[in-house]
Amino acid sequence: MALCDNWSVRLAGIVAAGLVLVGMAGCGRLAITPVATAVAAPTLDPKSVSLSAQDLPDRLAPCPESGRIDRYLQHLQIEGSPSYELTAGQWAALKRGGATGAWVQSYAHSADDCVARLGERKGPSAISFAIRFKDEPAATAGFAGGFLGLRPEAGMLIPGLARGDETQLTPTAWSYDQTDRLPGLFVAYWANRQFDLFLLTERVAPDAARRAASGMNGRVH
Repeated sequence: MALCDNWSVRLAGIVAAGLVLVGMAGCGRLAITPVATAVAAPTLDPKSVSLSAQDLPDRLAPCPESGRIDRYLQHLQIEGSPSYELTAGQWAALKRGGATGAWVQSYAHSADDCVARLGERKGPSAISFAIRFKDEPAATAGFAGGFLGLRPEAGMLIPGLARGDETQLTPTAWSYDQTDRLPGLFVAYWANRQFDLFLLTERVAPDAARRAASGMNGRVH
């Protein structure tokens, strides 16, 4: 499937350290201030970052395949989805690069659309992948490799393609807005802290698609 005449892509179903202060007290005694105990920030669950019903139009319902990436892949495999092989291969590559967890959240009008190839769903739909890495450098490196075969070439200039601050997401982001023609695709991929985030909407209004991306991005902290 081609997102545009010049860009053919595959779319498938898809701290702190303690501090010791030592000083000399009177009479030769050594005064030691206890080590300050650092409380690590809780690890952010990919589910909490993912697409939510509040991000989307009311008519979309959650797909039963949604969930942690291993469960999502199991559903795709059992149902014979054409998305399985590409998505499983992508997840295996991300794990090799330091991904520690991922949540897939999908919304659609019908059960058939829930397992259809991305870009080939018949009604309005949306899907997000929230991928958590061991640290921010790993997430940045993972982002550079693209996602599900999608990665605009450096210097590419085509209608609908935005990068960095133009996306209103993060400096690393890119988005591709094809909502002015069928099947009305909006795609965004970006890195934010320890996460790589992917969003694809089909037949969803442009403003709603951009709000969904912004909602996901705002939940990373």
